[in-house]
Amino acid sequence: MAFRTLPGLAALVALLLFAVPALADEIEPEPEPEPAPLAEPEPEPEPAPLAEPIEVVEDEGPREPRWIPSIETGFETFDYNVDTTVTNFINPPAWQGAQKEAERQLMYRIGGELMGPEFESLPGRPRLFVKGGAQFQMFSSDKIFRDGDAFVDIQPERALTTYLSNGEGIFDYPDDFEGQGSEISARFHNPSWYAGLGVAFGVPIATELLLYIKPSIQYSVEKIDLPSGLTTVDEPVPRVDPVPCGPASAPCLREFFAHKSRTTATTTDHSVGAGLEVALALFRSARPIRVSLYAEARFLWLVSDDTTEFADSNGVAAYSVVRDDFNIKGGGGLRFSWVGFD
Repeated sequence: MAFRTLPGLAALVALLLFAVPALADEIEPEPEPEPAPLAEPEPEPEPAPLAEPIEVVEDEGPREPRWIPSIETGFETFDYNVDTTVTNFINPPAWQGAQKEAERQLMYRIGGELMGPEFESLPGRPRLFVKGGAQFQMFSSDKIFRDGDAFVDIQPERALTTYLSNGEGIFDYPDDFEGQGSEISARFHNPSWYAGLGVAFGVPIATELLLYIKPSIQYSVEKIDLPSGLTTVDEPVPRVDPVPCGPASAPCLREFFAHKSRTTATTTDHSVGAGLEVALALFRSARPIRVSLYAEARFLWLVSDDTTEFADSNGVAAYSVVRDDFNIKGGGGLRFSWVGFD
């Protein structure tokens, strides 16, 4: 039974060995699909060019020229503060004394100014400037000392003539004669002059308005005449009552004498100090002339001698004028600036 089974098993194995390759040849595997060709990558879009940055420019109004020459005209006022003294050498204390006066002065000014280029990198775009000009006193003179009437038309010489003609009873004492007194006046020479150096800060406050703030250092020179005089009548031999006289019909005369002092001194005052101006430029777009309004204050210290002492050549009287060392001057006016056509 075992031998019969073994040949059958061998035949079955041989059959499988021949059948499997044949079946493999009949069933061909389906061909794998060829891979699709790779699509070419689409070109990336070029980046859009960067937009140029937009520069925000503030509206500062019309362009300012580099150099601005100007002429200015206006008025200035200040107090001429002095201490004055008159000494009478003939019959003191008549017509002498000491007084303190503050005479208000009004000056007409005309001058020029030149502003340089702006320093654009600094706040306020400052400009350096120089200025100078002349000023004229509006009134002929001012009395800085007065006692009595030293310069009136009625002079004591006429009264003396009348007295000698008509006799006693018209004038009994020296003070009764008219035209006596003492006086000192101040008369400014025309012109006096000034100069300054400073910096101007510009502040636009509207399209057509430009505000300037202008600190400066200033120097001024004023030449002043001090005409002075004293008129006095004295009686060398004082009256003694009763005066012995001759017959009733004879005049009883006494001796009176008139004395006059007339002299003039001249002083030149040099002052240095700080100034501050505020100016408003109008119609900035107007060409070629621009108009500005300005107001100014100057704080000045006297650097020359503050005392002037003098006397007449006849030895009748002596005079002294002492000026304050510090003074404040203020004024304002119009300025016309050349800004060109562009």
